[in-house]
Formats: sequence, C-alpha cells, structure tokens
Amino acid sequence: MTSSEPFRAALAAVSLPADWQVEVVIRPRRRRLGLEVKPGGAVLVLVPPTTDPRLITWFVTCKRQWLTEKVKIATQLAPAHPIKEFIDGEEFRLYGVSYRLRLVDHAPAGVEQLPAFAPEGILYVRRQPPAQIRRAIVSLYRKIGLAWLQQHGRQYELDGQISNLTYVVRDLGRRHWGLYYTPPKHIVAAHWAAFSLPVRLVEYLLAHEMAHATSPAGRSHGPAWQRQMNQWMPDWRRRQVELVEAGRHAWLGGWNRPS
Repeated sequence: MTSSEPFRAALAAVSLPADWQVEVVIRPRRRRLGLEVKPGGAVLVLVPPTTDPRLITWFVTCKRQWLTEKVKIATQLAPAHPIKEFIDGEEFRLYGVSYRLRLVDHAPAGVEQLPAFAPEGILYVRRQPPAQIRRAIVSLYRKIGLAWLQQHGRQYELDGQISNLTYVVRDLGRRHWGLYYTPPKHIVAAHWAAFSLPVRLVEYLLAHEMAHATSPAGRSHGPAWQRQMNQWMPDWRRRQVELVEAGRHAWLGGWNRPS
C-alpha cells in the first residue's frame, strides 16, 4: 500500500489529543510498526507498506500511555533558541557569563580590536549591517573557542596518549555540540555556540570527545569509553544532563532577517 490515507483513517479512530502533531510515515524497509517522538513532541507513526490498517488502531491504542509520557517530556525539552536583533543591550553569553551588546564606530579605550568581550560585561562590536554583525560575533566565538580547546585539550592528550590531534570550532548544526572524526582526520570539533554555555559544560564536551579520541574498544559510548570518562570526569553524567537543559536555550546563530 502506497497511500497513507487508510492508515490515517485508522489512526483517527484512536482519538489522540487534538494538539498533538501526528504524522503517518510509510517505510518500505520496515517490517514492524513503530513510533518516534521528535524533539518538541511531534509523533511519527512508522508503517510498513503491507500493514493492515486495523493494526495501527490497536498498536497506537496499546502505546497511548507511553506516547503521552514521551510527548510530555519532548514538549518540555523542546528547543527554545533565541533569535537575535543585534541591537544595543541585547544579551550574549561567554562561558555562561552575561554580556550586553554595544555597537560602536571605533574600539573604546582598553579594547585592542573589535569585536571583543570586555571585562565590564560588554560585547563591543563595530556598527555595521546585521548580517556582518552576526558574522563578526560568530567568528569571535570560534576564535575564543579554538584557543580554549587547544589549551585545555593538551592535558587530555598527555593523559590519553593522544598524538597529532587537530581541533576545530565550527557550526555543527542543531544536533551536536561536539564531534570526533576518526583517523585519518583525527579531529575534535566543537560547536562555536558551546562557548556561550557555562564552562563546566564546555569541559564536559571536551572530555567527551577526547575520550573518543583515545580510540576505546567496543561501542561508541560503551564500557571502555565510560571508564575513560569516569577517570577524567567522575560527574560527567550530571554535566551531560545539565548540557541538555542549558543547550535548549543557547543562541545558535538565529537572527531576525529583514523581509
């Protein structure tokens, strides 16, 4: 069956809450019915094309309580990334510390170059079109972040006997704060936006990827990787949970583009 209409009709018989976003997705390679709850609470009903539509009614009814719990959690954890206007007084963060944007025509006294996070809690940026302001701020995060990674990664390199590692800071999208690229690349990458988060969370991000760089045996986050994390950062699980919550509110570069 290639049309989703019979499946949608069967799903309608379950009478799910009207405010839920539910979509039927036909997956030719699937052999069983499945459910997926996306960040924000959207529900996907994954259906093999040969499924009897009546099975959907039964399946979703049986999973209703599970769905209700998962949708509630996903809704609570929905991303709430701010959208910037790039106006004076707007808040930006560096290592969790708040700075207020101030647009200037020239670098003020004590500031060598623009843009710059100043000790008095001000982010100085040259006055220019919004797209260029955004580019300048992102570039500043990348510059600061790369220097931090290179400095703090050195001890992990020594402890983990890691050699010839490269660090990069760039946009990793909305799904990753950090990535490790295996040899021959052998790169630890961090999202530039991570450096707006509290420093203990940036430390977790670095330890997480450096543990991968030690090439632990087994699964990606298996026992060997966890042993390394326990050695380097005994409270890593707590920081991991904190990162999920703090990351929901981090600025990822979004801005109010003129129409």
